[in-house]
Amino acid sequence: MRQRRIRGLEEKLKVYNGGIQVDPRALKGRWMDLFEEEQPLYLELGCGKGQFASSIADAFPDRNLLAIEGNRNAMLRALQKAARHYGGYDTSSFKGSSRIPSLEKIIPQGLFAVDTEKKGIPSGFVTRTLYETSRDDCVYSITPNLAFANLYLRKVEDCFEEDELEGLYLNFSDPWPREKQASRRLTHRGFLEGYRRVLRPGGCLEFKTDNEGLFRFSMEEFRECGLEILEYTEDLHGPDCSFLSAGFMTEYEQKFSSAGQAIYYCKVRFL
Repeated sequence: MRQRRIRGLEEKLKVYNGGIQVDPRALKGRWMDLFEEEQPLYLELGCGKGQFASSIADAFPDRNLLAIEGNRNAMLRALQKAARHYGGYDTSSFKGSSRIPSLEKIIPQGLFAVDTEKKGIPSGFVTRTLYETSRDDCVYSITPNLAFANLYLRKVEDCFEEDELEGLYLNFSDPWPREKQASRRLTHRGFLEGYRRVLRPGGCLEFKTDNEGLFRFSMEEFRECGLEILEYTEDLHGPDCSFLSAGFMTEYEQKFSSAGQAIYYCKVRFL
């Protein structure tokens, strides 16, 4: 079902980046400039509302994590959650008043804006302001080791150089259930070959889904592409599973696993 557009979406997004757009594609090969420390870079493709990304970044400060989300509604929710989690901003103190302001009314302008001067990102990488065009992709700097990027990424090679990534997370991606849509699935061999190019040798992909058909398809693709299966389960949150990934859940995963829905999980290594 198509999501209803959030009222005032574009203006609210501008609050978080101060109106400045840093083009994600222009950071290809130099993503480390975005973070405080030069350390292994991980990517989450399709971060939704950002719960998984934040929990991973908090648990592993020795990693840099870039979380990409194409849906602008979901990106706003991820930014709002980050503002509450990292900035302590909250509107609960206004409860009982005649009018409760939106979160964007109480946070500072540019809360997650990329400081291009401090990061040493040339001015040419800031292609224009979001006040001139509200439809362009954008990068948000959340914490020293966490960043969000709002864009639909068709090919990972568009944004990343060879061997630039240490690992990749695919959580509950679109199953594209029709057979003729198979090439759109993010675990299709066409995508897997792209991941292979941007991941360092020995880099890993962690994959979660609640869709059995997608999981079976993905396992076959992993085997056909010669990936090494390191971890595998058809019930990640079951009593007999002790994989580390069970402790890091998306909002979707938390909701449906608590209702008894089995979560399929696999970790594979590119050789």
